[in-house]
Amino acid sequence: MAWCFRLGPFTVSDHIPQQILSRFDVSVGEHAVGDHRFRILEVCNPDTLLDDISPSAFAVDERLPYWAELWTSSLALAGYCLEQPSLDGAHILDLGCGLGLAGIAAARNGASVHFADYDRDALLFAEWNARTNLDGGCLTRTSFRLADWREPASLGTFDVVLGADIVYERRTFMPLLSCLQAVLTAGGEAWLAEPDRSLGSEFFACARERGWTIRTTDRRLERRGRSSLVHIAVLTAGGKA
Repeated sequence: MAWCFRLGPFTVSDHIPQQILSRFDVSVGEHAVGDHRFRILEVCNPDTLLDDISPSAFAVDERLPYWAELWTSSLALAGYCLEQPSLDGAHILDLGCGLGLAGIAAARNGASVHFADYDRDALLFAEWNARTNLDGGCLTRTSFRLADWREPASLGTFDVVLGADIVYERRTFMPLLSCLQAVLTAGGEAWLAEPDRSLGSEFFACARERGWTIRTTDRRLERRGRSSLVHIAVLTAGGKA
């Protein structure tokens, strides 16, 4: 397996599980979010994972390795979590956590965070990233679980649900809204970060039609020589999903 280190003197090869090293070409990037810095393990070239998806598996669920890349929306949502005065005592679900950055930022700000993803490999990476970026006290407030948002009863209830770039297919609109309705406590909020694309706007319009209250703030991030606009929407249930 090839290594694509971007951290220079930082050495992590002895600490990455063999079950990751034996299957993936990985890189560790250092990312600044406000005054915080995070070291995030990700796949060097996520497109190479497409070769491992069998036609039969894709036919069942059209599953693609979206988890393997750090999306700009994750950086924006991490920043939003860190901007909150304090998340002490908050019980948070990082839904479709991918590499886990948003949930890690929330944990740094005092929250108890439950990382959930549909892909077992995502949880391997998210847990490594959490252990690398959180001290022992923060880690005691984290947990990791394989989960499907179409079966929300298995997740529990939370004060806040985080989602970074998880709205990418129209067929997920209703299952996602139903999941949020099921897992949020009374008065709870979903914080969803979505890039500036029409699909996200359609999803938020769908949510409003079903009684959700939404307030939105925008973040513009410069990354890899490109400026990207990310919408962060705070959803509060006000009716049926």
